[in-house]
Parts: sequence; structure tokens; C-alpha cells
Amino acid sequence: MAGVTPAAGDAVIDKLVATDGWKKHKEAMEAQWKPVRARLDTIEKWRDQEIKLKDVPARTLLYPFSGPDFINAWALYPNHGKYMFFSLENAGVLPNLEKMGPKEFDAMLRDVRNAFTEIFQRNYFITSYMGKQLTTPHLKGAVPIIATMMALNGLRIAKIETVDPFPELTKAYEEPKARRPGKIMRGVKMTFLTAANRAHELSYFSLDATDNALRFYPDFLDWVGRNKPASALIKSASYLLHDNQFSKTRDMILGSADILVQDDTGIPYRYIKQANWNIKLFGKYHKPIRPMEWGYQSDLDKAFKEVKDGQRLPFPFGYHWKGQESGLILAVRP
Repeated sequence: MAGVTPAAGDAVIDKLVATDGWKKHKEAMEAQWKPVRARLDTIEKWRDQEIKLKDVPARTLLYPFSGPDFINAWALYPNHGKYMFFSLENAGVLPNLEKMGPKEFDAMLRDVRNAFTEIFQRNYFITSYMGKQLTTPHLKGAVPIIATMMALNGLRIAKIETVDPFPELTKAYEEPKARRPGKIMRGVKMTFLTAANRAHELSYFSLDATDNALRFYPDFLDWVGRNKPASALIKSASYLLHDNQFSKTRDMILGSADILVQDDTGIPYRYIKQANWNIKLFGKYHKPIRPMEWGYQSDLDKAFKEVKDGQRLPFPFGYHWKGQESGLILAVRP
């Protein structure tokens, strides 16, 4: 799926990668990945200069409303022992190559390319598009996209397994007459290895994280927040954490993480200031794009304007992705 030539020896895969469809897919992915890899190099240089962390292998990255965005998580916070993602998108499964003929395989590869269009170009996924891109007959859920991103980064997946921190709740909600949430939580844990053969875990949970829906999973955020020391990443999050419908997720991040990288769609600036975190601002602040104008923050606008010798942000981050128009907030607990 990543367009990376696999090792020979598996009869099913050997046959598929010999097709013209895969050869064209390989060429397309390589061409699109080249500028993305250059962008990630820029992110990594910025990270090495600005993000200083100790005991990285013992840390967990918390990434609410992540979708399948592994490439930014790994670029900004590499080598964390654990990664905890949660968002609405279904977890899904890897495609079953053994049951695919050439036409189905070619359609699946085309679906992969479509799913990567926005993240490659804009550096974020569009939620409304993902609803269609991750529910095709051959490509289902976040797992295939995360797996492809791992392969593009030279990482090897050792295991993918379902995970359920609350099996008794799941069993109860699956009863025919049960009072259940609109979306029953599903989880997947992916164990992956670096070139140095170091193991890391990524847990992805598909659920509705509004305060109201979390009544059905009252211990979920506490369970996630116990993973300390924790880093946090929030980007292109539709200003959800500005809304009191997501106050519990906002409070969990502020209470559990000791470093936060986000754009203006994340936790409102006033909450971070009130918590007395050390804040650095990079790039530019712009009023939110339509139809999210309600997310405008006058105090953040003022703070960006007051920064002397403003710190340039050399990569796209968030909805204002064209040119050098993005803004980024780096906050560290004192």
C-alpha cells in the first residue's frame, strides 16, 4: 500500500506486485511521498530545536481527534513508548490480499491514493472526506492508513490486535435490548518496530468523545490520562475543544500532559494561560476558515501580534496550510 517493494517469498504478494496496477501505484506513491518527506525533514529539524524531552521511551503521546494521522505524530514525537489516538473514524482492518483478484487489488490501491490526497497536500485529513475514503469496499477504517504511514517511515509492524479496556461494558452494550451509546467503542493496538528493532505501541480507539457520549464510558479519559509522562498533539481539530461539549477531553489533556503542540483549533489559548504553562508562538494567527469563524480567539490574536521578532514556522500546520501561513502553539508545563 505504501508503494515500497516488499521482500520476495510470499506467493500472494509476489503475484500482486508483479501487476501493472501495483507498478503504477509504486510510481505514484514515490512521487507524492518525496515532497512530503522533505516537509517532514523540516518538521524534524524544527522539533530538534524546539522540543526538548527526557525519558522519551517512557512517554506516551496523547492525540485526540487524530484520525489516522501517524506521520505528524511520529515526526513531532518520535520514539515514544506508547501512542494513544482516539477519534470518530472506525478502526478497521488491513485489506485481505489473499481474497483479492487483480481488479480488486487495483481498486484498493486507488482507494489508498485517494485517502492520502489531503494529508499529502495539506498536512491534515478532512473529516467529511474520510467518511467516504475509509469505508470503500476494499479500504476500511484508520488501520490501513496508519499502517501505510508506518511503512513509509521505514517502520515494521509486528502485530495488530483488538484491544478493549472495558470488555464488560462492550458485552453489555452489544445486548439486543441494551441502552447503548450511538457508537460502541472499538480499539486496536499496533505493535511496531524501528530499524533498531525497538518496539513501540499505538492504540487507536474509535468512539464519540463528547461529554454526553462519554457517560457510557465514564472511566475512558481517566484510563487514557494515567499514561504519564505524556506529550500531547492537537491539530486540525475543528475547534472541538472550544466547545463545552468536549470539556472532559480538554481537562484530561491539561491534567495529564506536560508538553503540548497544537494549532488554534486545539485547547483555547485562555485555558493554557490560566494553567500558567510556558508558551511559545510560531508562525501567524489567522481568523478561522469558514464555517468555523466562531473559533476566533481575540486573546490569541493579540498574543501573536505582541511577539517580538516572531518565530517563523517553516512547515504547514493546520487549516492555513498554503505558503508560510500556519500558526503553532508550543506549551510546556513549568
